[in-house]
Amino acid sequence: MATNILIGIGGTGAKIVESALYLFASGIGPADGVHIGLIDQDNANGNVQRTETLLNLIHRIQAELTTGGNKLDWTDKKPDERTSLLSVPLRKLFADADACHWRPAPEKLNTLAEILQEGQMTTAQKDLFDLLFRPAGAPAADKEQDLRLEEGYRGRAHVGSAALLSALHYDSPQFLTTMTELMRNGSSTGGEVRIMLAGSLFGGTGAAGFPTIARSLDKLRKPGNKQNINAEAVKIGGALMLPYFTFKDPTDTAANVITSSQLLPQAQVAVNFYDRLTEQEGVFDHLYIAGWDKLISLNYHQPGRNEQRNPALLPELVAAMGVADFFTLDAIEPQRQPMMAARRDDEALTWGDLPISDTMRDRVFERLAQALRFAVIWRNRIEPALAAPRKRRGLLDNTLEIQFAWLRKLTEGTDWLGNTVTLRENLVTLSESLIEWAACMQLFVPEGLRVELWNPVALLSRNDRDMPQNAILLKESRSEQETSSDLTQVVIPADSQKKPANGQAVFDELHDDEAGHGKSTGLGRLIAAVHRAARPFHDKGPTNGQ
Repeated sequence: MATNILIGIGGTGAKIVESALYLFASGIGPADGVHIGLIDQDNANGNVQRTETLLNLIHRIQAELTTGGNKLDWTDKKPDERTSLLSVPLRKLFADADACHWRPAPEKLNTLAEILQEGQMTTAQKDLFDLLFRPAGAPAADKEQDLRLEEGYRGRAHVGSAALLSALHYDSPQFLTTMTELMRNGSSTGGEVRIMLAGSLFGGTGAAGFPTIARSLDKLRKPGNKQNINAEAVKIGGALMLPYFTFKDPTDTAANVITSSQLLPQAQVAVNFYDRLTEQEGVFDHLYIAGWDKLISLNYHQPGRNEQRNPALLPELVAAMGVADFFTLDAIEPQRQPMMAARRDDEALTWGDLPISDTMRDRVFERLAQALRFAVIWRNRIEPALAAPRKRRGLLDNTLEIQFAWLRKLTEGTDWLGNTVTLRENLVTLSESLIEWAACMQLFVPEGLRVELWNPVALLSRNDRDMPQNAILLKESRSEQETSSDLTQVVIPADSQKKPANGQAVFDELHDDEAGHGKSTGLGRLIAAVHRAARPFHDKGPTNGQ
């Protein structure tokens, strides 16, 4: 059994993890599951919070479908009887605290001077500190020693690296303690430990944390380590983002933040550093690098806190494909050269452009397309049908039951109280989140680029590029006829000659007494049946895409 660990560092790292979570929820990932962790000094970073909220949501749904009466069958030996939806087990990295987010410096230590205990430095140490970091009293835009770090490292990777090293080994050793235990336990039982770091080489937290944490983990696995870690069993990968978006510069010209004009020069310096890190030190067994040829413009600026909430962007999905690839390869052979992806066409991005191993390519389309279609059906047809007023069973029987016979049959034995109430709410939330994630990726692309993966526009009442923090709003409801059309349009197959099955084909199958749902029970039977019927292509019937 493998131990898989995914760690998002900084806001961009969190967004790569967000896309990876949607892949995992669709069933694209390792059957052994993944431990998820997020690292950011900015406790209220909107990107981190959104990803943590998504992880908590999926984690709750998986727990609800594992215990009690609403069970989903992920393990049936017959492929048609088991479901891939939510089949990749997700675990929070810090199990004791039931948390996934690690804030390096404690809240009482808010500046680099406090973190490095400037007051206890010798004269020589203080002179070196002043030489490396701008002393207290520097202009606001140049602050380093007394820069307030509650909102992250503000594009100053050298400040972040110093703060992180102190946190890793002195102030907050929880992270390394957890990682050491997972690496030791995972490698000592004959299994493999795969650690994937995700982040950017521009900005602050990611640029500081990605190489710093990678080096620290690499030292733990070196042959002859004192932690009883089987060095050969531990593999380290990285999903690293080049600049791929730009933003408005702050209105305050004295603000201590990175500006859009600084992104590419900063990235160029970082690329030279990573070249040395991979060639000479061999820290990464696999390093995936993604970016974008034309920067995607976001029409706002926010240095940190909750308002730093960027929309999901396509390059993050490309990086997440590297995550899925690393966790699903049969074997990891160390490579000194980083892997980069490229489109075949300047004007379009298709399923064939998503970088993944050939053995996984068909699965990526089938499962992600199936999950999107499931989200459309569940949110717009199934949940409204479940929520419709119940009817009386008979003149002499006042028992209230679901109106539709096929729905009653698929939910037979379901306890509609207790956990089922929250499970239904959570499934709608996940369905809406998945559609919004896909819609954002389609909306925020450089002018002239076509996204030929999906097309959820008909499902939206707002699709506004000028509102990057809140660009998407779903229509409140869709009729049966509209949903049938939605199902043929929401996914764009790689083969233009094939058209996804429409709503009639889906509901014909749900009415079929032979509809497969394996050993699923309670509401799990309905989830399994709907997910199976949501597959993009059906084998029979004139309603298949007609």
